[in-house]
Amino acid sequence: MKNKLLILLLAFLSFSCFDKEDGSPAVLPSGSGTYVGTFTRSSPTADYATAEVTLVLKDNSFSGSSEKTKYPAIGKGTYHVVEGQKIIFEDKSFWTAEFDWTLILDGEFSISTANDMVTLTKQQGGMTDVYRLVRQTGNR
Repeated sequence: MKNKLLILLLAFLSFSCFDKEDGSPAVLPSGSGTYVGTFTRSSPTADYATAEVTLVLKDNSFSGSSEKTKYPAIGKGTYHVVEGQKIIFEDKSFWTAEFDWTLILDGEFSISTANDMVTLTKQQGGMTDVYRLVRQTGNR
C-alpha cells in the first residue's frame, strides 16, 4: 500500500512541474503588426551575440531587419500559422553567399506566448534560434 501511495505521489509531483505559461493559446496576438525584440542563437559549443530585431507581419507577408548585418537575415516573404502552435516562414529574398544561410528567417518555428511576449523557436543542427518579440501598440 505504501508503494502505491509513493508512486501516486511521485506521479502527481512530476505532472505538477510542467509549466503552463499563462493559459493562453500559443498564437500571434492580433497577427498583423510590427514586432520588436531580440534574436539569440545558442549552441552547446559556441557563444553567440544577441541582436535587436524588427519583424513586420501583414496579410501573410513578412519583412524585417536586424541591428547587425545578416544576423539574423530577415528578408521578405510569406508566412502561415499552423494550428496556432507553429509558424512557417518562406523567405523570397535574394541572398549572396558570404554568410551563414541558417541565419535566414525561413522554415518552421514553434510559437509560445506569455503575457505580451511572443517567442519563436527553431532548432537545427545542434543550434537553437530564438526570437523574443513584443507587438508594438498602434500598429496594424
